[in-house]
Amino acid sequence: MKPKLYQALLMVVLAATSLLCWTVYAQEKKPSKAVWEYNIATSPSDNSYQLSQLGAQGWELVSVRREEEMLGNSRMVTFHYYMKRAKP
Repeated sequence: MKPKLYQALLMVVLAATSLLCWTVYAQEKKPSKAVWEYNIATSPSDNSYQLSQLGAQGWELVSVRREEEMLGNSRMVTFHYYMKRAKP
C-alpha cells in the first residue's frame, strides 16, 4: 500500500513542479511594451501619394482631421494626418 501512496505523491509533486516551471517560463517570454513615435502631416488636399510614401517608411495612419476655412469668397480645405509607428 505504501509504494502506491509514494508513487501517487511523487506524480503530484512532479505535476506541480512542471506547472510552476511552465508558469515561470511563460512570464519570461512576455513581449515588452511597445513605444510609439508620432507624426502629423498637413496637406492642402487629399494627398494619397504622400501617405503612400509615409506608409513605406513604417508610419500607420491613425486619424484624419479635415479643416475648412473661408478666405473671402473661397474655401480653403486642409487635411491633418495623424500617424504612429513603433520606435526601433
